[in-house]
Amino acid sequence: MENIYNISVRSNLGEDFYLLLGDFLDAYYRTSSDNRKDMLMKPPVDMEYPEYVPFLAATAHKLALEYDISPPEWVFSPRCFLSGNEPFFACHAKGNLRLLFMYKSPPEFKHRNLFVDENVLTRV
Repeated sequence: MENIYNISVRSNLGEDFYLLLGDFLDAYYRTSSDNRKDMLMKPPVDMEYPEYVPFLAATAHKLALEYDISPPEWVFSPRCFLSGNEPFFACHAKGNLRLLFMYKSPPEFKHRNLFVDENVLTRV
């Protein structure tokens, strides 16, 4: 079963983080409500890029709230927040795109100093 933990492990083995995240989201949205909580519960391992663990925490936090699941405790641990003063902007955003992301980012991402599009977890 796809889960947050597997994204981190497989990404550390060289697989593309964002493709793994997309596969996880596809599986999450397709699965029964009974399995959704299990897909979020196991925390990620430490990862190569500093924004990845906070990104997974924001993802788990947002998905849990959207599906009326209590967010897993691990999403509130200090390692799940981007440390330092440098925020992360999706798409290496500059200028007005940064402003847009600062305005549109879901709170679960903003809270972790991650600025993304409001539809970051949307799949088509």
